[in-house]
Amino acid sequence: MTDYTKTTGVNGKMMIRDLNPKIEFWFKAGYASDWWNGMPFNWTANGKTTYKTINYPKGAEWYKVGEVTVTTSQTVTFRLLEKSSATGIGGPTTFSQYIQRATVPAKPTTPVISQIKANSVYVTFSDGSNGGSAITSRQIGYGTNSSTPQTTVSSNKATTITGLTPGTTYYFWARTRNAIGWSSWSGRASAKTLKVPDAPTTPLLAAVRMTSVDVAFTANGNGGSAITGFEIGYSTSSSGDPTTRVAATSPATVTGLTPGTTYYFRARAKNSVGWGPWSGASSIRTIAGAYVKVGAQWKLAVPYVNVGGTWKLAEPWVRSVGVWKRTT
Repeated sequence: MTDYTKTTGVNGKMMIRDLNPKIEFWFKAGYASDWWNGMPFNWTANGKTTYKTINYPKGAEWYKVGEVTVTTSQTVTFRLLEKSSATGIGGPTTFSQYIQRATVPAKPTTPVISQIKANSVYVTFSDGSNGGSAITSRQIGYGTNSSTPQTTVSSNKATTITGLTPGTTYYFWARTRNAIGWSSWSGRASAKTLKVPDAPTTPLLAAVRMTSVDVAFTANGNGGSAITGFEIGYSTSSSGDPTTRVAATSPATVTGLTPGTTYYFRARAKNSVGWGPWSGASSIRTIAGAYVKVGAQWKLAVPYVNVGGTWKLAEPWVRSVGVWKRTT
């Protein structure tokens, strides 16, 4: 309860009493002997003016003239309309008082996170009740701490948050402000930014031939976005990025190699963010062969052997752990 008073006449008083949501209008004469029949008053609230006359009782202290319910912030006015001839009553008098009914806004809805990328996300939310006073500003709070915002940015209820770190979980809140102050933070939302895919497994190499080899590998994490392609890379160096790259799925046969050469093979994956890192390397040495000059062109020699009087294409074999096996 809050009482607002104003002196009228010599010692008379008028009072606007706030009982939220009810407003009461009171009058008090300056002396106990003062009284007046048909004393005219009115009050204005909620855009309406109400008139009333009272017979002020002799010897009264405070007399309640009227009341009204006020649920929105506004100025109410209480008036004594005519001057009394009785000592201490006084008038006419007008008494206006601003009545505050607004509160801070209700918290907004929990943010919705969409358009998640490696360095940005799109955040939307809706206002809660404005608390009886127009919302003047909005904020999104976010950070990697799940308990409280670490960074705040202004928002219009739909904002792209940039400058984020790939592959990181962020937490988001929203709040609004009116003339009274800030709302509490909304419920918490979270999202993990995208990153490039993890490196596939180190390739497995099989069926080593003079100019080709079979390569197999397995994808690992996709970084939060579907994998859109793979590459096999190879070179004759065990360090650095591969010098030759071919688009391929697993398993794949890599051709065009040079016989009798050691190669190092790696694999990598791609998603909407970009290419991931190369896997670890596996190495093989292609089977040695020979070249012959046919006319002006050097061609790979094809070895033949005579088997029972018939020439047949030679098949290379290798000895592994004491056992001879065909290598082609």
